[in-house]
Amino acid sequence: MNKDYYKPYEGRDIKILDQHAANTIAEDHLTFPYQLLDHLAHVLMLKEQGIISQEDAAQILGAVLKLRREGPDIVPHKPGLTDLYSNVEEWVIDQVGIQVGGKMHTGRSRNDMNPSIERMYIRRKLLEQMEAITFLMETLLVQAEVHKNTIIPAYTHHSQQAQPITLGHFYMSAFENFGRDMERLMRAYEHVDLSPMGAAAVATTGFPISRERVAELLGFHGMLVNSMDATSTLDYAYEPACAMAIFINNVGRVTESLLLWNLNEVGISRLALPYCSYSTIMPQKRNPVALETLRYSGEWTYGTLSSMFNTMKAYPPGNGREPGLVVGQFFEIMQRITDSAFLLEGIIRNLEVDVPRALEVVRNGFSTVTDLADEMVRSMGLSFAAAKKIVGRLVVIAHDEGIACTQIDTALVARAAKEVLDIDLNMPQELITNALDPVQNVTRRHIIGGPSPERVQETIDNGQAQVEQLKAWRLAEESRLQSVEDTLVSMAEDVVRA
Repeated sequence: MNKDYYKPYEGRDIKILDQHAANTIAEDHLTFPYQLLDHLAHVLMLKEQGIISQEDAAQILGAVLKLRREGPDIVPHKPGLTDLYSNVEEWVIDQVGIQVGGKMHTGRSRNDMNPSIERMYIRRKLLEQMEAITFLMETLLVQAEVHKNTIIPAYTHHSQQAQPITLGHFYMSAFENFGRDMERLMRAYEHVDLSPMGAAAVATTGFPISRERVAELLGFHGMLVNSMDATSTLDYAYEPACAMAIFINNVGRVTESLLLWNLNEVGISRLALPYCSYSTIMPQKRNPVALETLRYSGEWTYGTLSSMFNTMKAYPPGNGREPGLVVGQFFEIMQRITDSAFLLEGIIRNLEVDVPRALEVVRNGFSTVTDLADEMVRSMGLSFAAAKKIVGRLVVIAHDEGIACTQIDTALVARAAKEVLDIDLNMPQELITNALDPVQNVTRRHIIGGPSPERVQETIDNGQAQVEQLKAWRLAEESRLQSVEDTLVSMAEDVVRA
C-alpha cells in the first residue's frame, strides 16, 4: 500500500485516545471539589508527619485553596496529560515551583487517590438520592391517607382481577418496598464510606504516612486495610448500583399498575397533563410518556449494571483503564435513579383518580366472589374446597349467561351447588349480598397487613415514624460531612496564615 492510502484515516487512532482523555477530564470536573479535599488532607498529613516542612505545606495548600476559590477552569490542559489531576499537579508546580509543588504527591498514587475522591463524591450523591426516595415515600404516605377508603381491584397474572383492596393499601405496598431499598442504600453507604488513602499504587509507601489521619480528615468512618484491596476493589460502585437496580425494579412494578389503570377500558386513574404528551394526528391521545420514561430507565439501568460487571470480569487486582469506565457508568446510574424517584413522586402526587369508576370496576369484576366462598364456609357449614367448586361453577354460569356479579342470588347459588356437587344449598340473599359487597370485603380484612382502612392507617402512622428517622439520619450525615469539609479547609487556611 502506498502512503496515500492512509491519508483519509490519518489520526483516527490518536483521536480515540484524545476523546477518552477529554471524557475523563469532563468526568473529573464532577468530582473536582473532592479532589481538592483529598489534596488538602494529604498535604496536612505530610506536614504533621514531618515528611514536608511547614513552609512547603503552606505554599502548596495556598495554591490548592486558590484553585478551590477560582474553580477548575483556571487549570490549562497540557498535551499528554489525560486526567484533570495531572493537569492540577502541573498547575500547582507552575504556581510554587517543582521543588515545593512536586512534594504534593509524596507517598500517594492516583490508584488510591481516585477511589478516595470517587467515594467522597458517591457519599454525597447517595445522600441526594436518599432525599429523593424519602420525598417519594412521604408523598406515598400522604396519598395513602387520602385514598385509604378508595376501593380498587388488585390484579394478579398481569391483568386478572383478584380481590378488592384500597389505593391506600397499594401505595403502602410501594412504601414498604422503597423502605427496604433505603435500607440497602444505607448499608451500601457504610461500605462506600471507607478510605483507600495510603495504599498508594498497590503496595503502600515507604514514607511514614498516617493512613488513619487522612481517613479522619476526609470524614471516612474507616479504611480499607489491605493495600491491594484498597486500590482494586470496585464494590463501592457495584453494591449501591445493585441496590439502585432493585429500587428501579420496584418503581417499574408500580409503573405497570399505573399504565393498566390508565387504559380507557379500565379508567381507574390517568396521569396529569404535565406527565403526558400528545399525538401529532390523533387529537384524543394523552400519551403517558412519564411512565414510559420510568420503564426504560429500569431497562437501561439493568443493561448498564450488566456492562459494569462484564467489563471487570476476571480483572486482576491492580489498576487499569477499565475501572474508570465502570465508575463513570455508575455515576450515570446514580443520576438517572435520583431523577426517576423525583419523577414518580410527581406522578403520584398529581395522579387523577376516578374513585366512582374504581368502585364500579370492582363491582363488575367478580373479584368479591372469594368472600362468597368464605361465607359458605362460615355460615353454611361447607368446606372451603366444596365452596370453591360451587362458586367456580357459579362464575361460569354467570359468564355464559351474561349475569352480572351484582345479580347473583339465592337461586343461582342453589343451581351451581346442585350442578357441581349435587347438593341442596339455600343460602340467604342477605349473606350473598354482604359477601359480594366490595366495601365490606375490604373492611373484613383487618388482620395485620390487610387492606382495611384501620390497618392501612396503622401502617401510615408507622411509616411516618420511619420517614422521620430516615430524614434525621440523612440530615445528620449531611451535617457531619459539611463539618468535616469546613474543618479541613479551616485547618489548611490556618497553615497558610501561619
